[in-house]
Amino acid sequence: MNASAAQPDLTSLFPGRGQAGSGRGEGFFVEALGEHAVISVADANGRMIYANRKFVELTGYCLEELIGSPYGLLKSEYHSPGFFREMWQTITSGQSWQGEFKNYRKTGEAFWMRVTIVPYLGADRKPEKYLSIGTDITETKMIEGARQQRLSFDLIKDEIYLFWPGTLDVFYANRGARIRLRALGQTMMGLTLPALLQDLPEENISGRLAPLIEGRRKWVSFEASQQRPDGRTNPAEVTIQMIAPDREEPHFLAHIRNISQRKQAEIAKQQFVANVSHELRTPLTTIKGAFELIRSGLCNATPERAGQLAAMGLKNTTRLENLIEDLLDMERIASGRMVSRLQKLDLSALIQKSIRDIASYKPEKSVSVRGSGIEAPIWVKGDEDRLRKVMANLLSNAVKFSREGGEVDILVERDGTRVGISVRDQGVGIPERALSTLFDPFTQADFPDRRPSEGAGLGLSISRAIIEEHGGAIEIDSTEGHGTEARFYVILHPSAAEA
Repeated sequence: MNASAAQPDLTSLFPGRGQAGSGRGEGFFVEALGEHAVISVADANGRMIYANRKFVELTGYCLEELIGSPYGLLKSEYHSPGFFREMWQTITSGQSWQGEFKNYRKTGEAFWMRVTIVPYLGADRKPEKYLSIGTDITETKMIEGARQQRLSFDLIKDEIYLFWPGTLDVFYANRGARIRLRALGQTMMGLTLPALLQDLPEENISGRLAPLIEGRRKWVSFEASQQRPDGRTNPAEVTIQMIAPDREEPHFLAHIRNISQRKQAEIAKQQFVANVSHELRTPLTTIKGAFELIRSGLCNATPERAGQLAAMGLKNTTRLENLIEDLLDMERIASGRMVSRLQKLDLSALIQKSIRDIASYKPEKSVSVRGSGIEAPIWVKGDEDRLRKVMANLLSNAVKFSREGGEVDILVERDGTRVGISVRDQGVGIPERALSTLFDPFTQADFPDRRPSEGAGLGLSISRAIIEEHGGAIEIDSTEGHGTEARFYVILHPSAAEA
């Protein structure tokens, strides 16, 4: 057959059906198209003058309600005014338009259509009518929406589960949930929500879900326990809500979040309040007692005793000032307002002064502090006040935890463009379990056979922030019973680095 041969007009192939009411090929095509597509016709003003059976069935309106009504009867708020403006500009100019509509049925349910609108032009070449031929794509949109929803769920680090109300069977788990299930050696087969939570029987969960099923609440939230791969449990926050999408069976969404860190933060906050209260109360009690003795006149006869009380009050006033300054430093660190003014600084002189300053700290222990490598000036980029605070924190810790008559050594070494400073003691050391949290705020090493030391547990946390702001780093090595070494480094000043 010649491929270029002319073919007959399609309607001529069906000249008639031999049935009443038709008799022409065009009628056959209209009838056939109407069996497949959702068809409507609007007048020049956009009011419906025709709707086929599938249009009536899809929208839920009867024909009498549709004829003469604008398409706004079905309109949702999903599309912007610009969307409709562009559509009308296209078809009123005599061109066809294709696109997708989200509309509402009479019942309020949403449905989607893919539509082609063709203007019918009159003798003046202006549109007299608009033929709309569409296809119901609601099911496709639902599948795509579910797919996009689950892709979004996979981006959430917490665990997301979908489960059925009656059986509590889980039928979907996001990526975070699947990772945890694999770690536990579990699969989705036969998985129920109660199996995900420890010490929470099915009847308890069913009772919590009742307000959602009855429509009295939009969601419920409670705390439960989850099993860990090592056999222990962690606290979890569970939030459940009911989802009832169009054309889908209602089901539940469970959002399970591990709140171990939150619980730890709550404990840390409680410890902080207790520590600060203790640190404030102790010196205040001492100062108050000293003033009460002076006021009562009991020490008037012994000026030496009055001097001792005054010295005690001053010492505890300094302790309060240091605590307040530490708390202010922590606030500056948390808000990003701690700014060090780096300038050329003689590190040797700073360390020598720090050694002299620490000499009066706990004199009853007779701990000696020695420096090595600080005989000549070492010029670094630093903030003198802040680096003195770091040295004071490290030296006070070293002396505090040294044995009576012990020694603390400070070693300074140059390493390329850096200077390393080590503070070593031969004291009681730090338990291994405490090493990982030493730099956490309000944390102190726990010694079972020792009383808690003075301080709010802020020194190392503040020191790390200062050293990191100087472009350096700080670390602690310790063996319980054999002493501790704190090391940090700062950057040489360019003039010293070139020497």
